[in-house]
Amino acid sequence: MLKRLFFYFIGFVVLASLAYYGFSRWQASREKVNLWAIVPESAAIVVETNNHEALAVHLSKTGLWQSLEALPVVQDFQEGISLLDTIAPGKQRLARFLDKKNILTSAHVTAEKELGFVFYVPVNSVGEHRFLRTLTENLVKHPDFEQTSRNYNNVLVTDVTYKPLDLHYTYFTYHNNIILSTSAGLIKEVIDKASQDNPVSIAGDYKSANYLNQADVYANVFVNNSEVPAVLNLFLNDDIMPQVRYLSSLCRNGMLQLKLQEDKIFLNGFSNPDLAKTSLHTNLSAVKPKAIRVKDYLPVRTAVLFHFGVQQVTRIKQYQSSVKFPPTPYDATIDSLATTIRQELALAYLESASIRTSPEKVVYARTANKASASMLLSQLIAQAKVSSNSTPYSGTYGGFTIQQLPVPELPGRMFGGLFTGFEESYVVMLDDYLLFTDELSTARSLIDDILAEKVWSKSATQQAFQEQTLQEANFSFFLNTVNAWNILSRYTSEDERESLLQSSSFIRRFNHVSLQYARVEGQYYTSLVLWKPERNSKTSQRNFTVAYSVPFGSRLISKPFAVRNIVDRSREIIVQDSVFALHNITSDGRRTWSDTLSSAVRGDIVQLPLGPDSRLRYLFATANRIHALDGQGRSIENFPFNLTDTVALQRLTIIDYERSGNYNLLADDELGNLHMYDIRGNGIQGWEPRRMDYKLAAAPQYLHVGNRDVILVLLENGYVYALNRNGDAYQGFPFSLKSPVTAGAVAIKVGADLRRTELATVTRYGEVVTFNLQGRVLRRQKLPRPSKNAMFELVQDEYNSAGSYVFVRQELGKVAIFDPERKLLFEKRFVTSAPKLVQFFNFGGGQLIYAITETGPQETYLYDAGGKLIGGAPLESSQPVTIYHNEAENTYSLYKVYRKELQKVNFRLQR
Repeated sequence: MLKRLFFYFIGFVVLASLAYYGFSRWQASREKVNLWAIVPESAAIVVETNNHEALAVHLSKTGLWQSLEALPVVQDFQEGISLLDTIAPGKQRLARFLDKKNILTSAHVTAEKELGFVFYVPVNSVGEHRFLRTLTENLVKHPDFEQTSRNYNNVLVTDVTYKPLDLHYTYFTYHNNIILSTSAGLIKEVIDKASQDNPVSIAGDYKSANYLNQADVYANVFVNNSEVPAVLNLFLNDDIMPQVRYLSSLCRNGMLQLKLQEDKIFLNGFSNPDLAKTSLHTNLSAVKPKAIRVKDYLPVRTAVLFHFGVQQVTRIKQYQSSVKFPPTPYDATIDSLATTIRQELALAYLESASIRTSPEKVVYARTANKASASMLLSQLIAQAKVSSNSTPYSGTYGGFTIQQLPVPELPGRMFGGLFTGFEESYVVMLDDYLLFTDELSTARSLIDDILAEKVWSKSATQQAFQEQTLQEANFSFFLNTVNAWNILSRYTSEDERESLLQSSSFIRRFNHVSLQYARVEGQYYTSLVLWKPERNSKTSQRNFTVAYSVPFGSRLISKPFAVRNIVDRSREIIVQDSVFALHNITSDGRRTWSDTLSSAVRGDIVQLPLGPDSRLRYLFATANRIHALDGQGRSIENFPFNLTDTVALQRLTIIDYERSGNYNLLADDELGNLHMYDIRGNGIQGWEPRRMDYKLAAAPQYLHVGNRDVILVLLENGYVYALNRNGDAYQGFPFSLKSPVTAGAVAIKVGADLRRTELATVTRYGEVVTFNLQGRVLRRQKLPRPSKNAMFELVQDEYNSAGSYVFVRQELGKVAIFDPERKLLFEKRFVTSAPKLVQFFNFGGGQLIYAITETGPQETYLYDAGGKLIGGAPLESSQPVTIYHNEAENTYSLYKVYRKELQKVNFRLQR
């Protein structure tokens, strides 16, 4: 069965290119009849090819074929062609028969709700007719084939069955052409169309369009937009099909040219608008294409983006969806706010951590009058406050104001059915844009990404991709298949999920996709790009390269702490040796300053902007002191904070309630006491200290939920506390997990309030406990525990502590990694039975690295997302490692310490 998800991306490309690799050399020839005229109207896509020899040379030179032949459907097709070739007569094999022809291939949804193809192949000479006759006779004689003939509408139709695999195809001849398909129903449709007196070409709107006459064009591709949703419905769940159908109604058809490059599959041409009253084209009333300016605010973890560039955004609201919104007292204000939105409207889906997790959504709406939009927004908040008899959340984060709007489906009410799914909305105004999110945590993480410049406009990879796309358009669809993998899996029908997995190597390789339409003189210029980021192949993808080594006079006792240069923000490292001296190492391996402390650093070193100049400073804790150093390793004013000699701190946690720079410093000690100070060293009431009953299992975690500040504390004895700013426990806390905790923190999904905020952790014995901030246990689930020696922990991503995590099981030298859905990812056996140091790095887009350090042999093993050992061997390392990702070059830099040496090691991941 040829119904495969790859067709959703490049099915027509495969059909255009497979012919050569089954057959060898082809060139163009003139058709005796117009084959386009007998293609049924049910065809969703029709591909016309002729210059197959040039295509073959291109595929061979660029290596694109290696990407295509990884697809299972391509392998099946090759095997079928090889089988037919073995029974072809003499030297006149199938390749010769298919040489020098214009061939059409049409794709349809069959009556059986499967994807079927029809091939239209000219027969140009008496010799070719003789070849077909002999081939048919050989099939009849071959014991593995069975052939029968019948009459349909005065046409002789032949059915062929390959008995070992129960494969079928049907064919008939038409004016020196052979028409064949695996679907007998499609053959009937072709015969019915051919039986008409004057059949009309499905591509009649493009009679003069023949891109095959142009250089470097390998196919004409006709797209019948009215049938495309039926094809997509074979792969996608029904619940998103109304949106798919509406978006497809922008155009009724299009004719595109196919071009191929080593790193890009490119189709462009023109499409005719759909003039129906309810179509997207009619509703948009598109005029001049608009620039895509929202790139400054799109995080690099964006998976899917729908972007509309129109004059009046409110016209999109005319979409007649099945969702009906009940009237509200403030509908007039909502409509007025919507009319302020001009030029740009975008809907982004962010990378999802799991197939079972709904993706975070962000709506970007560009306002033409910021003052008016701000006034109407305030008016709407006031009206909603009165109507709901509640006080919506309003707070500052990162210098931006986040406001809650308790209006169900606000984006849908403003912009139409494409923008539903917002139970409530949080709004942030960034320059000329209003950002709507469905969760407070999404708004905050989005601000974090923008402040950290983890956005499209600052991403080297995204900038390179955007150079391949249209800079102005009326409608754009962008897809990052790696970021969107879990979303694709979530919305793919159950029957096709296996096909998605089988095609994953190709889909992930060409992982940047864009489809854009720009209005030009009554038509839409159409561009479809599938792009594969360039990979530097000068160095081995699996080997380590030592960038530099820095020797020290004493043994190193800390991990490499990742920091930024205070002046140019380049990546640097701080390490500590056995005489308690801190050393700063620049990006090129030079030592710039050293500072001797009284004891070892406890926990991490954190950088924060402090002082009147807001320069980055280094903050950290030692046994009984809290330090803050400047860029030269000198203590800044008022530091260090000196605690009593009887205190033995574990780590330092920084809390910034509004992310305004008004820091509180929270330190926990080995007795379970919590000490909190402001940045001037003043003790905070309620934390002098706040005594717990047991030692903490992990650093305290700060959350802001609704209008409440929550400090979450997990103790090693399994008790969980949720504390407010004054150190008082919230109602429902503390409560017990009923089992001790080995190590690790709590995975958090912040909701609109305490009840809807979900937290998860794992006990020492493998029970995953999910609870909310009312102290109620929502679920208890078991991880497999083979023996009583197996112990568990939750390990969070080193760079995104609240959003990404795995479960780790250790048992007598074996380490097993489980994803958040408790699925076993891989298991490894090591030399010793001592506990291992396990680290998890998630760089986004499916780029995962697991670092497992054996403390006895002092070796660190690196594994990729599939559990394959990176580099083929472990690295000498006595402490946890630090890893950076260079996105522009797609390389990784690992920093490790071993005895008296710090090393920077570069490597790549094989994708």
